[in-house]
Amino acid sequence: MPVNLSRYLDVLRAPGVARLAVFTFVGRLPFAIVGLSVILLMRREAYSYGEIGTVLAAESIAIALTAGPLGRLVDRVGQTRVILTCGCVTSLALAAATASILAGAPVPVLAALSALYGATIPPISASMRSLWGRLVPDERVESAYAWDAVQLELVFILGPLVAAGLATAFTPAAGLWLCVALYVVAAAGFATAPAVRAATRRRDVQRTRAGALASPGIRTLVLVGTVAAVSFGAIEVALPAFSEAEGSRAAAGPLITLWALGSVLGGLAYGSRSWPAPVERRMSALLGLLALGTAPIIFAWSIPAMGALLVITGLALAPLGSTQYALVDRLAPPGTTTEAYSWHIAATGIGFAAGSALAGVLIQHAGVRWALASGAIALAVGFLVALLRRRTLAPEAEVAEAA
Repeated sequence: MPVNLSRYLDVLRAPGVARLAVFTFVGRLPFAIVGLSVILLMRREAYSYGEIGTVLAAESIAIALTAGPLGRLVDRVGQTRVILTCGCVTSLALAAATASILAGAPVPVLAALSALYGATIPPISASMRSLWGRLVPDERVESAYAWDAVQLELVFILGPLVAAGLATAFTPAAGLWLCVALYVVAAAGFATAPAVRAATRRRDVQRTRAGALASPGIRTLVLVGTVAAVSFGAIEVALPAFSEAEGSRAAAGPLITLWALGSVLGGLAYGSRSWPAPVERRMSALLGLLALGTAPIIFAWSIPAMGALLVITGLALAPLGSTQYALVDRLAPPGTTTEAYSWHIAATGIGFAAGSALAGVLIQHAGVRWALASGAIALAVGFLVALLRRRTLAPEAEVAEAA
């Protein structure tokens, strides 16, 4: 299928978008740099893998617990103040954590700083997604969401390369110091953009304690996102084990890159055209295709075969993200859009962590094939959940008729 890049050019040429796209990319890069840099630095400083896991888990738990409330705060007081404040705090927390690792600080101290860092990461991704509908014409909104998903995949292609390169050329701490600077630059550049400052908070809406989760559709998307992310976490842990079993532990990095490359190609193709089917049906179809596409990796017989299968598997990843972003925008109650996107991000983190843990147990007790199989099974479960709760994803008029 030919890729019409003019749609993406239309998105990036929309007033205010280019600046926001740049600073969103800068703000997302640490997602793919910090984790690997922490692992490499703590190993160099003689911390055990168990201790490293504790520190990284503290960050993940903090993100999961605070992403939704932080998004709700953005909806209530505006993006500029929250993002600037978070940018300052998270940069200081990451700098303190880096210095503490170098000083050989005890694990509880590192876990506390890691949790503070995770809890205050600037909600730039959620804020950007909440702005797309205001920044681009209606006929280009889905292309904007596809671009958003593709950009995120590019982050996870480039980030590990940056972390590994800086660790090799200088020290693993260099990647962390770089991320301290990236957060400052991204928060300042994004929060002070005219489009962000012009995005005033909604004062004409009634808010409830449930916030974005008052919408049955948002609850469905959070559940589907959590289950689907279990697959991604399981596969990412299983691939190094597969590579090691095939005699080349170093092949894990290229395999993950090929997986992300497939997602980039699929996302570019998806966002380059209009689709007649309703977005909720497309999301369900993509979940089903992803489950079917993931199943063959269980039977990969070599590293080259696994690489080829991962490219095919990845083709539906970014398109799936694009449909989910579009549904969040449509289903979020008025005045809760940023919170809704934040809950989706939290769901992804929780699912990814659960999948990683599950894969570790399966690899140890049942073998790498079972860990890979858990990825396909999780996606199949996500597909079933989407089907069973499909009415909650329909437009409001259809939901009212079905009630």
